[in-house]
Amino acid sequence: MFGYISCDENKLTVQERDIVGAFYCGLCMALKKNFGNTARIFTNLDCTYAYMLVTSVLDTTIDIASQRCFLHPFTKRHIAYVDDELSKRISSATILISYYKLLDDCKDEKRSLTKKSMRGFYKKVYKKAKENLPEFDSILNNLLKETQKLESEGKDSLFHLMDISGDILSAMTKACGADALSDLFFHLGRYVYFVDALDDYESDIKKKRYNAFVYKFGNFKTKKALLLNKNDEVNAIFEEIYQSINSVYNELKPKDDPNTIFENLFTDGLKASYKYAKKVD
Repeated sequence: MFGYISCDENKLTVQERDIVGAFYCGLCMALKKNFGNTARIFTNLDCTYAYMLVTSVLDTTIDIASQRCFLHPFTKRHIAYVDDELSKRISSATILISYYKLLDDCKDEKRSLTKKSMRGFYKKVYKKAKENLPEFDSILNNLLKETQKLESEGKDSLFHLMDISGDILSAMTKACGADALSDLFFHLGRYVYFVDALDDYESDIKKKRYNAFVYKFGNFKTKKALLLNKNDEVNAIFEEIYQSINSVYNELKPKDDPNTIFENLFTDGLKASYKYAKKVD
């Protein structure tokens, strides 16, 4: 999942970078508070932006503290804090999504001892997150099984798999109490699966892993060859997802919303991630 829901950092102001950094550190501290220091490895930008959107929709009171931490002992950093219940939900959802992503990676990379050892190392953390959000864990478990079943069949299931990814992120917002974001994150989840499959096209072919683009467009061996032959079709899918995301976002945001971070996220950020996924060697 991780790395595709992000702003175009080149277009963020210094103040906007500081705001994003405060929420990133806030998520890191929430993970530490609820699960211990080792859980901080699950901090990521995708869930940071989800954190920002959830707090915005819920109109949550946010306290910004300036302090040092274990990872940055010499320089004070701004850290965003929210109430204990929301902190627990957001950090638990982050753990569960990260853990199931790790399980899926272990399935795809059967010989990866590093990821298998990580799975065992973080199982205790996962169990606590599962206790906090049992319904979300059950949804993730069922959707992962459905994903693996579709991939094992070796058929063109791109749109079905995109929808499953959408269901995962939609369920995450509901688990955090932000039902109003469910449609937006459904389309974001579809986007994540789409760009991830495009980004991994060549490596999946080389490692003989399932890739939905192969079954949708054909095995062209290289991403360059794929885009030479199917660029219009690939662009059309991106445009459909992009328009869906922005249509839902425009309905959600206040008319005079000054938050240019979210404007960047849903316009420049999505385009930048897509451009990165299309990059060829």
